[in-house]
Amino acid sequence: MLDANGRIKIADFGVSRQLNNESDRMTEQCGTPAYIAPEILKDKGYDGFKVDVWSAGVCLYAMLIGTVPFKASSMQELHHLIINGKYDINNPNAFQ
Repeated sequence: MLDANGRIKIADFGVSRQLNNESDRMTEQCGTPAYIAPEILKDKGYDGFKVDVWSAGVCLYAMLIGTVPFKASSMQELHHLIINGKYDINNPNAFQ
């Protein structure tokens, strides 16, 4: 979504949460696995805004390249790739 000034607004109200103050940290793990930020996977609490920026980056990557940056055959391998930031933009399967 875009606001009146053309700024991107994230909207996924199915998993939304209102925080009481800016120092609050969340601990719930939710969302599509390939879009989850490393902070969420490390299970130490996270800042909602920063993980939303990560997910927006994954969306932008997918729009530009044609696939998400992190793909794996198991959830454990996917988490490892995300936490370590391992992706291959030259993957021959990127556009399949």
